[in-house]
Amino acid sequence: MDLSTLRTYYPHTAHQTYVNHAAVSPMSRPVTEAIDAYVAERHGADPNAPIANFESFQPLMVETKDRAAEVLGTATGRIEFVPNTSTGLNVLARGLDWQDGDRIAIPDGAFPTNVYPFLNLEKEGVAVDFIPTEEGGYTVDDVAETLRPETRLLSVSWVHFLSGFRVDLEALGELCDAHDVLFCVDAIQGLGALQVDVEASGIDFLTAGGHKWLMAAQGIGLLYCDEALQEDLDPPTGWLHGPIDWDHLDEYELAFHDDARRFRTGTMSSVGIAALHAALDVYLEAGPAWCEQRILDLSTTLAEELADRGLSRYGTDDPTHASGIVTVAPDDPEGMIDHLAAHDITAAMRNQKVRFSPAYYNDESDLAAILEAVDRFRRIEA
Repeated sequence: MDLSTLRTYYPHTAHQTYVNHAAVSPMSRPVTEAIDAYVAERHGADPNAPIANFESFQPLMVETKDRAAEVLGTATGRIEFVPNTSTGLNVLARGLDWQDGDRIAIPDGAFPTNVYPFLNLEKEGVAVDFIPTEEGGYTVDDVAETLRPETRLLSVSWVHFLSGFRVDLEALGELCDAHDVLFCVDAIQGLGALQVDVEASGIDFLTAGGHKWLMAAQGIGLLYCDEALQEDLDPPTGWLHGPIDWDHLDEYELAFHDDARRFRTGTMSSVGIAALHAALDVYLEAGPAWCEQRILDLSTTLAEELADRGLSRYGTDDPTHASGIVTVAPDDPEGMIDHLAAHDITAAMRNQKVRFSPAYYNDESDLAAILEAVDRFRRIEA
C-alpha cells in the first residue's frame, strides 16, 4: 500500500492536519465501514443477518486476536480483549497474591494509569518505589538501583506520554529476568506505531487501549499475559471466564479457560472488536516496519525543524529512545494551541506543553502546515 492510497482512508486529511494520535486517533474508512457493517447486522434490516450474532461473531473475534498476536510476536492464546489499559493493568494488580512487604517499581512522571492500580495496593502492605527520571527519561541503571530484594514487579510505559521517551524493552526484560522481577508494560503510546516482540523482550504482561496509535475505537483494547504468569494470577470472574454449558447454565462449576480467555468476565464490545479487526488489517497491510520508520522520520524531522525555530524538544533527542511524540514548551502554550486550531491543526496541550504526535499516514504537507502556523504564531508573539 502506498502513502497516497493510505491517505484516502482518512478523509479528514483533505481539510485538516491531525497530529494528536497520542490522545485519540481518527478512524479510517475500513474501520468505519466495519462498524457500520456490524451495526447494520444488529439493526436487522437485512432479513438474512442474525441480530443475535453472539455465535456468528466468534470467528471474527478469534481472527482479531490472531492479528494482535502477529503484531505482538506471540500466540493467539496469550491475547485477550479488555475495555482499556486501566482494566488490563488491574487484572495484574488485583490478580497477584501480594504479600506484606512486597514492592513495585514504577518510573516517576508516568501517566496515572500506570500508577494508581499499584498505589491502591498500599493498604495491603505493598510499597511503590518510583524510579527517578529526567523529562520522562531514565536508564537501565536507574531501574537497577531502584530494585530491591522485595521488588516483585516493574511496570513501565513503553513510551512516555509527554516526552515520548521510548524504553529499551529488551534491556529491561533482561534486567527483570536477572532479578526475578515480573515485567509489565503499558503499551498504549507505542502499540500501532512501533514494533515489539513480547517474547523476545521478556515481557510478562502487556496491555494497551486501541484508540490511540492502533486507530481503532475507544472502549476496546488488548492484554498479553505470559503463560507462566497466567498460572500465578487469580482471574476475575463473570460468566465467560470458562467453558459455557448452554444446557446447564444453573449448574455452577467454577472453571477457567486454559489460556488468556480466562480474563474475559463478560460480554465485550463487539462493535469495538470489529473496529480493532479492521484497524489491525490496515496496520498489517501497510506493514509494521514501514509504519514505524515513517513515524520516526516524521517525528524526527518535526523535532529538528521546531528546534531550529527555538523550540527545543522536551526529552531526549537520542534516536534510540525516539517515538512518535514530539513535545515542546513555548512561552504561551495555550496561545499556540489556539493558533494551531485556528489553522485547522490539531495537537494537544499536556502539563503546559504542546505535544505533536504524527501517525504513519501523515505526510510532508502536514509538517509544512504545522511549521507555517508556528512561524506565524512566533511573528505574532514578537
